Amino acid sequence: MRLTRHRTALAAAALTSALVLAACGGDDGGEPGGGDGTGDAEGDYTVAVVLKTLSSPFWLQVAGGVEDGAEAAGVEVTLAGATAETQVQEQIDKVRAAITQQVDALVVAPTQAEQLQPILQQAVDADIPVLLVDTDIEDWDGKETFVGTDNYAAGVTAGEYILEQTDSGSIAVIRGVPGNPSTDSRIDGALDTIEDSGIEVVADLAANSDRAEGRSVMADILQSNPDVSIVFAANDDMALGALEAIKSAGVNLEDILVIGVDGTSDAVDSMLAGELDASIAQNSYDMGRTSVELAVELLEGGTIEERVDTGVTVVTAETAEEYGSQLEDQAADEDVAEEQ
Repeated sequence: MRLTRHRTALAAAALTSALVLAACGGDDGGEPGGGDGTGDAEGDYTVAVVLKTLSSPFWLQVAGGVEDGAEAAGVEVTLAGATAETQVQEQIDKVRAAITQQVDALVVAPTQAEQLQPILQQAVDADIPVLLVDTDIEDWDGKETFVGTDNYAAGVTAGEYILEQTDSGSIAVIRGVPGNPSTDSRIDGALDTIEDSGIEVVADLAANSDRAEGRSVMADILQSNPDVSIVFAANDDMALGALEAIKSAGVNLEDILVIGVDGTSDAVDSMLAGELDASIAQNSYDMGRTSVELAVELLEGGTIEERVDTGVTVVTAETAEEYGSQLEDQAADEDVAEEQ
């Protein structure tokens, strides 16, 4: 599908991007990378973007950046994702479909590195350049670049925020899908940061990056550790699920510190309601937009960085309203998932 969203603010961005791409493009009108060579010197390319899912606010933010990046660069983008982050085979099938369609470039947020790498290598072998977004495959040389957060550093930031609030108590950490390097790195960064403090780790469990599972896991944690005073979840969905369990258990929210990661619109609403304490916000929109822009720059014959860190922002109740307004301008429509 051709993805377009018309915003007045994009007019200047589109002109700027066009000038940048013109400057980066090759003079010989060749076909620097991909597929069946349908791209040309005017930027007539098709870029396939396969995300982990399109069923959560975070991935709709990434999709919003993809849409705007495609519109500004004047390229066609196909956007897809699995029904849930646990559906690895669905994502593999969508990558395989993009290869079959002989797209010019492929942008992928891999759910599981070991399972995705073989199909991504097939794309490279078919002369389709592959760019990774959000989640890296550290030991794979086939990628052109990784665009996303330094997830360990994001965890360190979370740990530093926790230590600013307290240097004692008990913490429960909630990981994402087992084996997912992104969410594991966030938890590891936080635990390493608080290691020498007076904070005791009383639970370290996984909830598959899912809100309902976050609630269930937190309910179990409270059964065995009713006095837990800090919760760090590797994404906002799980943090919000944990909050539901905490409220159901009758725990006073003033007695427990709850932090998530991603900076989603739902997390913003929770902070404004006085529930979630903070979210370590990934710049998800920038991930999507940058990945498409770099794909086009590569296809135009340019050179791109091997790693692009899009950084994080600590969002709290004091900054949530302003941050939320920014999110409203950036997110893709929720019907994107239905259009696949």
